[in-house]
Amino acid sequence: MKSYNPILNHKTSANEKLENIARFSYNLNIIPPIIGILIADQFGNTIMVLEYENKPDEHYGSIKSYLSEDNKNLLEIDLISMYFSSFKTFAGQANIQNLSHLEIHGSNIKVQLYYLFNKYMVIIFLNSKVNLNLKEKEQIIQYFENILIKYEFEFQYFNDASSRKVLRMLENKGRGWLKKLNRIYIQAFRSNYLKKHEILELVINKISPTIENVLSEYLERIPEEFINDMSRELKNKIHDKISEFNFNLE
Repeated sequence: MKSYNPILNHKTSANEKLENIARFSYNLNIIPPIIGILIADQFGNTIMVLEYENKPDEHYGSIKSYLSEDNKNLLEIDLISMYFSSFKTFAGQANIQNLSHLEIHGSNIKVQLYYLFNKYMVIIFLNSKVNLNLKEKEQIIQYFENILIKYEFEFQYFNDASSRKVLRMLENKGRGWLKKLNRIYIQAFRSNYLKKHEILELVINKISPTIENVLSEYLERIPEEFINDMSRELKNKIHDKISEFNFNLE
């Protein structure tokens, strides 16, 4: 029989509350970190689609549902990839040389475009508040570079019946890979968020005496309650400002 440890249980409960705050503040309760990924050729023809597989009780939709308000006037996937292929055309006409990637930010989602082998586009749809680190980006690009090399014929002749069979197999495998990728990201996000909060608490605890002493020194005739309120407000402001920075906690 496990013994009850009030300190440990209090810490666990506090961590769960912090994780919930993080999920809601980063919209992870509504939008997954990586919504989906498209592979298209340079002309905008969609070849393969990987979308986050949602559970029936979750309110996650497909890629195009995030690009259409309230699931109205849903865009076709082919139109999405053709639209983004126009950026590459524009870059060529505008003499933007060696365009390797683009990033488009929105309030709900953001899109990252990577051009591979001067033939294909990898279009990644992300939660707008998600920032993939260099290792995560390289992992995703390497995944697609590997399959583009291994299945060069199928991607080049993607309308061929035998190619479609292989591409469907790759989509099925890719959806499992994407689901795992999202799970790993969320686990790392939770861990880093808790570490970041612990660091912030240590910083605030260290500077609290200085804040209180300075306020007391310069506001001698001000009521103590007012000084306490001001001290608390300053610490909250400092906490919020520091929390905006992305710490490298790896």
